[in-house]
Amino acid sequence: MTQDRSPLAVAVAAFYVLLFAALVWPVYPRFATIEPRVLAMPFSLFYVVVCLLLSFFALFAFYLWERKRDAAESGAPPDGDAGTASGGHG
Repeated sequence: MTQDRSPLAVAVAAFYVLLFAALVWPVYPRFATIEPRVLAMPFSLFYVVVCLLLSFFALFAFYLWERKRDAAESGAPPDGDAGTASGGHG
């Protein structure tokens, strides 16, 4: 069974390929400096932290979008609560 890939999924994958390229040899050495310091961190560390935060927020936003899309297709509430009134497991 094959599943169609949404254009957003392809865009997120392309973003991660570019992010990977930004953290390895051809790109990273351009930013691998100690000075200037940003938020008391060497610039190279700040650059890696910013890339990590971008990665987290991109993946989290994609997760929320997929969750909302799946809920809309199935007709289930997007919070994952399968119709239980108490919201508990038992």
